[in-house]
Formats: sequence, structure tokens, C-alpha cells
Amino acid sequence: MSMEAETRYSVPFSPLEERIAQEAPYLTMALAELRTGMGSDDFEKYINSLISLRKIDDQLLIITRREMYRSILISRFLPVIKQSFKVKFVRIVNQ
Repeated sequence: MSMEAETRYSVPFSPLEERIAQEAPYLTMALAELRTGMGSDDFEKYINSLISLRKIDDQLLIITRREMYRSILISRFLPVIKQSFKVKFVRIVNQ
């Protein structure tokens, strides 16, 4: 297989903040608040690496790549996630 065929379908991963700014700009303030609440290092590691984040009414769906990250988000950051996005329910799953 040629190199062109291999890279033609490849899409580089972009940080969640960049994708949200383009796809759902109404969530940028909540992400900024979350960054402040978590600290930049943890935000970069656990949030900017997310596959997806969707808010519908008072619910938030977060999809992460790793079970370990899901566990850490739930155990250490669930209250600040709820507060930042002003939601009552957060569901975090790994892919």
C-alpha cells in the first residue's frame, strides 16, 4: 500500500478545546471554568484528550479513550465538571 493511500483517510487528533471552539462555541466558557477548577496540567491530560463531550439540557456526556481516565474524572473531578457545565447529570464512558 502506498504512503498516500495510508494517510488519505487519516485525521489528526485535535485537542477538545479546539474542536469545541469550532463545533460548540457556547461551551467554551464552561471549558475555561473547568480548566481553572482542575488546573491546567490535569485539564490537558484528562479533558483535552477526550474523544467527545456533549451537553444536552442538564446532562453531560463525556467519552474518553481510557477506563483509567474515566475513573479519575469520576473520582476526582465530577463536582467541578458539574459546576462548570451547570448540569445535574454527568455520564462518562470510555471507548
